Amino acid sequence: MTRADTSTRAAALLLVVTLAPSAAAQQTPSAPAAQVAPAIEAPPAWTVSANEAGGAVEIAATAKEGTAQFVGGCSKSNDPGFVGAFSNDQGGKLRTDGQIEQVAFYVRGAEWQDFYSVRLQYSPASKSWKIAKPLSPVFLNSFSRGGTLAVVNSRNEEVFAFDLTGSTAAVRTMRAVCGIPAGAI
Repeated sequence: MTRADTSTRAAALLLVVTLAPSAAAQQTPSAPAAQVAPAIEAPPAWTVSANEAGGAVEIAATAKEGTAQFVGGCSKSNDPGFVGAFSNDQGGKLRTDGQIEQVAFYVRGAEWQDFYSVRLQYSPASKSWKIAKPLSPVFLNSFSRGGTLAVVNSRNEEVFAFDLTGSTAAVRTMRAVCGIPAGAI
């Protein structure tokens, strides 16, 4: 090797060694750190309003598709049980002639399903389908531990489906205010 080649190589090596610490010390712009949004809890699907002095509880929810609503609850002065009405149905899958319609309530959990036969009757005045006879208090056991409540008409078509988030708190309030025992059948 010639002396010129060796000098050039030495100069290049010296340049690399000299520049390396300053290059390493420079911060390279990186992508901004991902912002982690704080965990926001979704509001419960079921709202609860208690009138302890009157011995009544009203619960309400909007169906998963977002239009139909259910408002119901219990009253200490009535037969123990669960009553209520569905309104704002846009699907046309329930009778509107005032006749009783037999429907099924399917309360579903991760690996289970309970079935309840329910009679609904349309009221033209309120434009709602009312539960014709209060559901047995045993319904509350399933309602409080389920994940979904599906209402299926007599033609086996799902009419409404409700998320049961918040149903445990709703049932706890109904039991306390309306005097419905936990094991009521």
